[in-house]
Amino acid sequence: MPDTPLTHRQLAARLGRDTLAAVVSDFYDRVQHDVDLAPTFAHVRDWAEVKARITHFWWLDLGGERYRDDVYNPHTVHRHVGAQPEQVAPWLRLFEATVHDHLPPDLAEIWLTRVRRMADWVRTELQDPTPRPGRAADLSR
Repeated sequence: MPDTPLTHRQLAARLGRDTLAAVVSDFYDRVQHDVDLAPTFAHVRDWAEVKARITHFWWLDLGGERYRDDVYNPHTVHRHVGAQPEQVAPWLRLFEATVHDHLPPDLAEIWLTRVRRMADWVRTELQDPTPRPGRAADLSR
């Protein structure tokens, strides 16, 4: 019987929370020094909280169980922080590099397939000037 391909919803269990947290932490460390992305996140005061929130978001998205009460909506948050559609490509480039630095290629590609879809959705949302209702996370904490 052939192995069933792993889906993105099974990735949290395969990677574990510590690995996801390491990827997210490294990514946001890189964001803080990236010429295209750092200015958008200059207002962030509590990077540990941002990393914890985003780790929880990815943990849930990749099939893990909820362990925090907060809700993170990437579309609303990116609009709230003033991200521009043209910043999605540098964000994706940096995220891809970070994931590849931490994970074996097969697992990286499972996560990055999901990330690329999400990047398309966020880019589309940012191109639409109509505000959307929703709770934006306060990243300035």
